[in-house]
Amino acid sequence: MSPIEEELRAAFERHETLAPPIGPVRAKIDMAWARARRRRLVRRVTGAAAGLLMAGAGVPVVVEQWQHQVAPAPAVIGSLADEPAPTGPLDVLLLGSDNRLRLHDAKNRRADTVMMIHVPADRSRIYLVSLPRDGEVKLPGGARAKLSETLYFGGPALTGQVVSKLTGVDFDATVTIDFRALRAVTAAVGGVEICLPLSIKSAHNGKKYPKGCQHLGADDVGPVLQARYGFMVGSYERDRNSQRFLRALFAKLTADGTTADPGRLHELLVAAKDGLEIDGDAGALLGAVPKTAAQVVGIGAYSFAALGSGREQIYPKVGPKLYQAIRDDTLDEWVSANPTLITK
Repeated sequence: MSPIEEELRAAFERHETLAPPIGPVRAKIDMAWARARRRRLVRRVTGAAAGLLMAGAGVPVVVEQWQHQVAPAPAVIGSLADEPAPTGPLDVLLLGSDNRLRLHDAKNRRADTVMMIHVPADRSRIYLVSLPRDGEVKLPGGARAKLSETLYFGGPALTGQVVSKLTGVDFDATVTIDFRALRAVTAAVGGVEICLPLSIKSAHNGKKYPKGCQHLGADDVGPVLQARYGFMVGSYERDRNSQRFLRALFAKLTADGTTADPGRLHELLVAAKDGLEIDGDAGALLGAVPKTAAQVVGIGAYSFAALGSGREQIYPKVGPKLYQAIRDDTLDEWVSANPTLITK
């Protein structure tokens, strides 16, 4: 062994204790590789759909930008079954915009709901993490704004960029949806059963929705999900009701077999297409949806952390560990340690 080799070996031995454990490092490498494979999946699905088109099947193509496009046909959705099943956790940013038909400019919209959806690698649960829409964020360039306003200033791409910087979460897709889509999907499934812990007197249709479990039809979705006045915690309770609605909707879709039926999924996408945008890895998004019942867990820290601007800080106390748990796919442990932050 040469003197240089001996010196290198000695140096490695001196610093060996500083090396991180192999297991966690390997797990993070595997997680990053799984995400990279999922991002490539959408391009493979697009290519398969193009082949069907050239063969004369005439089915729509799944594209990375679904903005106002025709929804993928059952044959294309079904082709996901031939692809390797996405592995590892899935992170989706869900934006609930105010009605884009309300104003002449379609871009003049705000995000009433900003929610991170985390599906763990074992697909046993779906976590819904709401972020306060009035929370203050820093825009590229240094200006500050409400989180809800990022949808107006730069569309879903800017909101995704801001939330990723805030949380460190790398999203596989961003889904933007408005009440047109929610009403259409609710009508298509025949309504949902939701349990409200507080009664609601709608400012939109004057209808009263009592405390307790009840059936919501398409015309009830907007009044219930937009309600915030009269609640002690205001828009925080609106975020909880959004989580409850999504929990009820998923229960309905799994109970009737929709999540495992390409034809039925196609019908829902067609119904929702005017109020739905999907940016990112659409293939992974469809492929990773649990086909059977999974527990849907709503998460939110509903206390106002005021700033001098009149806005609020976004989860200054619970945020760091919460975001870390999402990145590490250990939300089950975080939930067990923070039961008061779970939506009932």
